[in-house]
Amino acid sequence: MTVPTNRQWSVALAIFLLIFFLVACVPAPTVLSYQLLGLTGDLMDWRSHLLSGINSVNCGRVKIGGLASVATRCALQANAERKPFRVIYDLQGIDSWVAGGIVRTRDGRLLSLIYDGLSLPFQRIDVKPCPQPYHLYVNSEGRINCFQQEIPYPESLASPNDLY
Repeated sequence: MTVPTNRQWSVALAIFLLIFFLVACVPAPTVLSYQLLGLTGDLMDWRSHLLSGINSVNCGRVKIGGLASVATRCALQANAERKPFRVIYDLQGIDSWVAGGIVRTRDGRLLSLIYDGLSLPFQRIDVKPCPQPYHLYVNSEGRINCFQQEIPYPESLASPNDLY
């Protein structure tokens, strides 16, 4: 059994740093950065966990095209029982990863989270408090939000619009 030399360790470290730099700093979702985020979690995972607390109910993360009903039911039940929880829904983005989520904190506040992640160093989360009194709405895709019920689209351009 041979022991790696300092030169071999240096080469291995340089290769690792090069791969990490390429994965982390390329401003576009790449297969490598997607795999790395799958192992470590992204900023949305970490921030939602931090806000909801260590003992919160993790209702999961619904992938694009996934069925949201189980995660939504979990969040609604945890909220009804006044337990802290977190739920995340991945959304279809154009040039970056996008997700939305709802968190109930340990002190009972409901927060809405919007995530935009171009690559590892360019992740951003907007956290907005839900309006009080709190109410969770379920949209036609089965995802929850706390701002308003989904507004139905008019049947055609000539249909009356109740919004105006």
